[in-house]
Amino acid sequence: MAKKSDEIKPTDGRKYNKRLPKKVKIKGQATSVPAKMNTAKKNRIKDYSVKAIKKVFGSEQEALELLAEQSKDSFQHMKLLLEYAYGKAGDSTEESRKVSNAPVINFFGELPKAEQENVIDIESEEVDESSEDKSES
Repeated sequence: MAKKSDEIKPTDGRKYNKRLPKKVKIKGQATSVPAKMNTAKKNRIKDYSVKAIKKVFGSEQEALELLAEQSKDSFQHMKLLLEYAYGKAGDSTEESRKVSNAPVINFFGELPKAEQENVIDIESEEVDESSEDKSES
């Protein structure tokens, strides 16, 4: 067993000041996680890309025409052009909309006009044509 040194003191002499272990223990790399993408950053990226396209090609139309020419030879260019034109598959805005089918409550006691047309009158009698034919014969 190793003998502890007499020169190392447990404290430096001040009251309640003892040597504590390290408080932060880092496992792995000590890098920070980048911030999540929010709508402002997405819009900023779109603005930057449009400005870059206008600077290099002159207009968005010229950039897409060049992309269309390159799509004749390359499938990746064609896929990119179709995504710009029609959007990615599965990212339809119609599917993402949620429609609420909550019932409408009318506190005034009046039925809407559409429902008044479908009201069945119980007191009126209906005559069957087939039953009339049987009674006559």
